[in-house]
Amino acid sequence: MDSKTDSEQQPVPFRTSLLKTTSSDGVVEPAVPLLPATYRKDYRIEPVQADIHAFLNVELNVQRLNQVHEWLWLAGLPSAPRPLHYQIVKKREIVVTEQLDLHFVWSSSKSSSILIKPLSRFLFCPVFWQTEICPHQHLYETALGFLLSYVALIEREVDYNLAINNGLFPKEITWSGWLALANEISSSLPQAPQLDEAVLSRMEASRGCKRVNKRFNYGELRLGRLNWIYRLTILRRVSLITWFAYTTIVLSAMQVGLSTKPLEDDYAFSMASYVFSIFSILAPLACIVTITVVMSFLVIVNLARTLKIRGQKRREGVKV
Repeated sequence: MDSKTDSEQQPVPFRTSLLKTTSSDGVVEPAVPLLPATYRKDYRIEPVQADIHAFLNVELNVQRLNQVHEWLWLAGLPSAPRPLHYQIVKKREIVVTEQLDLHFVWSSSKSSSILIKPLSRFLFCPVFWQTEICPHQHLYETALGFLLSYVALIEREVDYNLAINNGLFPKEITWSGWLALANEISSSLPQAPQLDEAVLSRMEASRGCKRVNKRFNYGELRLGRLNWIYRLTILRRVSLITWFAYTTIVLSAMQVGLSTKPLEDDYAFSMASYVFSIFSILAPLACIVTITVVMSFLVIVNLARTLKIRGQKRREGVKV
């Protein structure tokens, strides 16, 4: 799938070039290389230039979040991410990550923090978009969503200064340059968190632009709730099978033990078998009740907030 390209190449989302360039023998190149020298893939260090497409598949990978997309509304709101200065107001420490599926994931344990992936230098280069990203739809959708997340993140000049100070931007990108780039992107592309499937489809047909990766339908995601979503979806089957197998083996062993003469009259073993049998009945029920209560509370709270946001968008004339 990753090696396939679209029959029709996607349009470059902007033409503004903000990176400094140098000219040698009539060839114009970026003053600072667009790509790192190496990257990690399956615990191995690989050279980027050996396979740029493979590097981009790792760099722009949000597959883990897409696997649980139908549950993401429990971890965040279907709206654009809030700007950087808002994160400071919420007393969240900005922590840099190079893993895109951790982008805009926040945690309130001990000291509150939010993980943010720096906007890669190659995403500022229209030529790189045209040659390496636009021919591949899955890369295009993810890169476009990532870029749009920064349009929402860097809203005011104070946000720009915070981005520069935290290493989220190349230092050569000026505030006026970013304004020009953000205006060009905003005027030509839909913002996924504010549009439903029908609206996106119509805009695709009329403007020839593809939708962004569905991960970017949501802004900030809460780490604790993401962990619960994974435990109850991805890991749920393995955990339940393991628990069932262990309980079955223990109960069978106890039944065999009670049928033997040495253990038949053993009071301690009989009581242990009795207690474990009762525990095997009540423990799953207690877990089910606890999980149901907690999940019901989260569903009600997040559903109320989601409906409130959708109501506001309807009043603003945006279909949701």
